[in-house]
Amino acid sequence: MLSGGERGKGKNRRWLSPLSYVIAAFLVSALINGYLFYFAENIVGGNEQITFWRGLYWALVTMATVGYGDVVPTTFWGHVVAGITIIIGIAIFTMLVSTLASEFMNRNLEKKMGLRKLKKQPTILVIGDHENCKEVINELIYNLPPQEIAWLLPEPPKIPPRQVEFVSGDPSEEDTLERARIREVKKVVICMKEESRTLHIILLIRKMNKHAEIIATTTDARLKELMMGAGATYVIPQGTLGRIVASAVYEPSVAEFIGEVTTARGTANLIERIASEEDAGKTLQEYVENLKKIENLENATPVAIKRNKHFIYAPRPEEKLNEKDRIILLVAYKQEHQ
Repeated sequence: MLSGGERGKGKNRRWLSPLSYVIAAFLVSALINGYLFYFAENIVGGNEQITFWRGLYWALVTMATVGYGDVVPTTFWGHVVAGITIIIGIAIFTMLVSTLASEFMNRNLEKKMGLRKLKKQPTILVIGDHENCKEVINELIYNLPPQEIAWLLPEPPKIPPRQVEFVSGDPSEEDTLERARIREVKKVVICMKEESRTLHIILLIRKMNKHAEIIATTTDARLKELMMGAGATYVIPQGTLGRIVASAVYEPSVAEFIGEVTTARGTANLIERIASEEDAGKTLQEYVENLKKIENLENATPVAIKRNKHFIYAPRPEEKLNEKDRIILLVAYKQEHQ
């Protein structure tokens, strides 16, 4: 099986071969016709002004359909060579133009269908065709520059995404992931309609990128452990949505609150910060006060701390922080944030 690099070289060969053949035919024909013109005019016709190099210059100018007229045939055989050169030149020049036009059209089509390699290295790669993918991308765009986000679709889209760069192809194939520049991606979000493929995709990504954070979604809670074992960093059960819907039946304000704080487009947002080595030993209150100054977060309230695999809910202000503690804060924005 060919590697991604070998396949890329194959594509370059398919593009270079027709063009190289046309250029080679043009140069060989110019060389032959230039010599024949020199032979007909100089050796046979006795015109010493026509040297071999002048004959070659005439052939190049004639075949390129320029025809300056500074060098012209004066003998019968010179006119014969000129006629043949003009016909060959037009044919080869037409082939050259059509080859270039065909390549440009193919490249444009490949770009629209997402069949080319990403131009820029993304920070976050979203993989999948689930409806949730669009919401993920919309939310990411609100927080990050679009050029840091890319989308890998299993099938070429009917309407290409405008906001982010994309590629299409089977995400369970190494060549497709190479086109998506998976080796340098920092975070990957997988939201496939066919969850049976998600496990294979996680394994392949982890093989190609040992350090990327992989976030996957699943409707089957039993797959969560398998995905985590395959290399996923986080697995989000889609059953979470069902719990929010159920909560809306009895506690609609709670569901509305969750929807509001889980989007950066609302009037409030849940954010996460990680305690550094310098923050270890500080109280939560000291950390938050310092964070407010650094990030200009006026209305930031800590709601939880994740320490190792456990949560500390409604932590006390005097709670001492450990290195790598994850502090979850509720930030209320001013009205103009909307």
